[in-house]
Amino acid sequence: MLAILFWLAVGAILHTYVLYPLVLIVLDAVGQARGAWQYLGGDERRRPPAQIGLPSVSVLIAAYNEADCIGPRIENLLAQDYPADKLEILVGSDASTDETDAIVQRYAGRGVKLSRAERCGKAGVLSRLVGIAHGEVLVMTDANTEFERDAIRRLVQPLREDAVGLVCGRLRLHSPLGAPVAETAYWKLESLLKLYESRRGCVMGANGGIYAVRRHLFPPLPGGTVVDDFVAALRVLEAGSEVRYEPEAVAHEEAAPDHGGEYRRRVRIAAGCFRALSQHRDLLSPRHGFTAFALWSHKVLRWFVPHAMVVALVANLFLAHGSRFYSIVLLGQCGAYALAAVALLGMSPRRLRAVADAAAHFVEMNAALLVGFVKYSRGAQGQTWTRTDRTARAA
Repeated sequence: MLAILFWLAVGAILHTYVLYPLVLIVLDAVGQARGAWQYLGGDERRRPPAQIGLPSVSVLIAAYNEADCIGPRIENLLAQDYPADKLEILVGSDASTDETDAIVQRYAGRGVKLSRAERCGKAGVLSRLVGIAHGEVLVMTDANTEFERDAIRRLVQPLREDAVGLVCGRLRLHSPLGAPVAETAYWKLESLLKLYESRRGCVMGANGGIYAVRRHLFPPLPGGTVVDDFVAALRVLEAGSEVRYEPEAVAHEEAAPDHGGEYRRRVRIAAGCFRALSQHRDLLSPRHGFTAFALWSHKVLRWFVPHAMVVALVANLFLAHGSRFYSIVLLGQCGAYALAAVALLGMSPRRLRAVADAAAHFVEMNAALLVGFVKYSRGAQGQTWTRTDRTARAA
């Protein structure tokens, strides 16, 4: 029984991080080969002409005490390479207590609208903004995000296909001093999964800093929603529309200035994701085909990897008695955790720094998932957010 538990736990971890990406790659290769074969057989491969023209867009920003960045954020949006008569900018203030509202009002003459109400959390702010938006397409973004000049134009291109309901852009992180953050193996894996899932029309979640959705597919968010980007993607999939990834629609965002801030953010997101999954669990049914498989593989099993790690370690402790193989495996597990601990303490050896940092990132990420699960189970996750203090960028 212990051996079965151990290998089930290991299998769950390997599936979400190794086997599922390989399945996506193989399916894509097979699909391309089949398409080439059919083309050589005389089948038409050209797509019908895309809808002419650009849709009207409403950009929605939920803000709470963002006086230090809301001005540059609005200037960035006003400078977008998009027809001004088709671009609407709405800022929802969640009862900000600093100069956020006053700064937004300075742009009223340039068409920027402010909506202020009592504190209700991001979900309530976005739902309020959707009610006053006029655009056919809603672009969701954050106050601390910066779009590249052509981001909105590129983001809405896939929506020319009637089957597509939501498009997720690419988010690039920067340090508080403005330098690009090296993409970790985990972040690269996420981008790869989005790319291949997009080809099947079922990206499992968007980047909250940059995504576009058809207005009629974004009804008011349920109270207490924390991860609007994940919920929005699930609702679009439930409605029978596709969710795509557009890596050429690029946004930049400042990373949390310290591990503590990043860890708290991950815990909050994890709790919100468990809540969202419980509200949309019907998508896990096999009748949803590949979408259900992707949700199980990319999200559900990954969120329970910390549980699997605990099971694998405890089972390994018992299996190691009298077994050379399991003793070696236990030594490997303990070594990996020790390396992660050393890295988290800032004491990793120079030669092992890359490996130690990867181990630390993996352990820290899964610890946040586990704490987030506990918070969700206890109903201890609130719906309002506390902004992360950001160090001013160097000139």
